[in-house]
Amino acid sequence: MLEGKAKPVKKVLVTQSVTQQLIDLIMNGSIAPGEKLPTEKQLMEVFNVGRSSLREAIRALVALELIEVRVPEGTFVSKTFGGFFTKQLSLMSKISFGNVLELVEARIAIETDIVELATKKSTPEDLNVLSGIMDSMKNAPTSEIHQKFDVEFHLCLAKLARNSFLYETLKILNGTITWWIGKVAQIDSASQLATEQHECIVNAVLKRDSIEAVSAMRAHLTSVSDLLIASHKKEKNQIE
Repeated sequence: MLEGKAKPVKKVLVTQSVTQQLIDLIMNGSIAPGEKLPTEKQLMEVFNVGRSSLREAIRALVALELIEVRVPEGTFVSKTFGGFFTKQLSLMSKISFGNVLELVEARIAIETDIVELATKKSTPEDLNVLSGIMDSMKNAPTSEIHQKFDVEFHLCLAKLARNSFLYETLKILNGTITWWIGKVAQIDSASQLATEQHECIVNAVLKRDSIEAVSAMRAHLTSVSDLLIASHKKEKNQIE
């Protein structure tokens, strides 16, 4: 089945090479979703690798949810690749000193689209929920509770947008967004500023003014991103 498509690999980075080739073969359709993989012996011959290297590659693909092992039937390609893409995005969302700017760009791109759709698609009941979260944020007795409702606010807007892909993307970034909000909350008056900016977003959504809502969201994320970047640079300088 794989003869002529897979290439024998060299001794250097054997496991990585086998893993990548199998990913490529699955993603380009050479091995179809739900299809059973050749036997371990056959794969060892196709890739010209040993049993231990092949098994490491298989374990990696299982962890990525691209394949599944069914005992005693064999090893099969997953029928859907949602788990694989989710894990890829999760890995990409890990924060380092080098990718904070990329995170800022991603959030602005995603959440301005979200708020525009939420303004157009939300129902009166949806808006009541959003307003309730806004009230809870304004009246939060502690910084921790304020941060909780801040995160909930952004996820609520994603639900109101009624786009499952955007919602799932924001959920993947949820841990990162929580980290971001926590960092910014440590800065004096940042929580008050964030509350005021959230109110501007809510008011625009309530008016069904998508242009104003996008502008308010962009202004909010740009403002808090400036605070995040300043905080991150300070930490980096302290470490260095």
